Amino acid sequence: MGRLYVLVCLLLTLCPTYGQSVQFIFEGDSTTIPFVQDSLRGISGLEIVPATGEWHLVSDRGWHFTFANIRSIRDLGDSSRLKSAQKTPYWFEGVRFDAKTKTYFWADEHEYVTSIQYGKTIRDSAAQVLLKMTLPAPNKGLEGLAFTSTGSLWIAPEAGWEGETRMSQDTITFFRYPNPTANDPVVERFAYPINRCPFAQGEERIGGISEIVAVDDTRLLVLERCYDASQKRVTANLFLATPNEKTYTLQKELAFDFNKQFPGTICNLEAMAWADEQHTSLVLVADDNFRVNKTLRNQVIVLKRR
Repeated sequence: MGRLYVLVCLLLTLCPTYGQSVQFIFEGDSTTIPFVQDSLRGISGLEIVPATGEWHLVSDRGWHFTFANIRSIRDLGDSSRLKSAQKTPYWFEGVRFDAKTKTYFWADEHEYVTSIQYGKTIRDSAAQVLLKMTLPAPNKGLEGLAFTSTGSLWIAPEAGWEGETRMSQDTITFFRYPNPTANDPVVERFAYPINRCPFAQGEERIGGISEIVAVDDTRLLVLERCYDASQKRVTANLFLATPNEKTYTLQKELAFDFNKQFPGTICNLEAMAWADEQHTSLVLVADDNFRVNKTLRNQVIVLKRR
């Protein structure tokens, strides 16, 4: 009996932990980034590369900012840590770095077209287009990018692809590319149950995914956000999404409720990245939409994984 007990314990230790729930807590670490440069506005994407220590912030008006030697989110207000600020031709919605191929991927949304592009630098003149499409709904393009440790790329639209942005449509499609830089990349499609926002007005009622990040080889964190104009408030939830490889669906569970677990006002959360290789600290940044009010400012929030 003793040997059987030891064997069971060993097997449990060796089994993958993908089925374990992922939860976050807020320990009081949040701030507003001062304008260390006038163009540090409209932040729509964040990528943190632990191997280099660089923080990449991108704007939906083309700016790419690189910070270095960041030890605390308050260091983002120190102009000496701003390594570079470059204007690009892209209106960014997200950015990711693939450590395996040393390649940057970004989502671009300009007027009526949205696309995913990639290159060795974010200003790469030889950047290649992974996919490109007409916006399926006003201001609702390709929004979230996430790389798994095995090099698979997940892509999420803000509110669905063409034909998926109706209020009555309760599932949208995520794309997964096992090898996104292949000459003829294979794409897999997974159905994701999105939360619509019946309390919101206009195009905001169909809700929105503002970012995704990978937790491990298979699972994702999905940031969903709505804006209630009548109440002048943002509602936001962070979900853990787990793929079912047989049914090609994503099941989700709540990982953090910003409106219940964050003590302050939630701003227009737009960008998200892990601060460390162990995936214990998650950094979120809001887009100020080039204005300053209750829900529009350069808000930065750090969540700790339980």
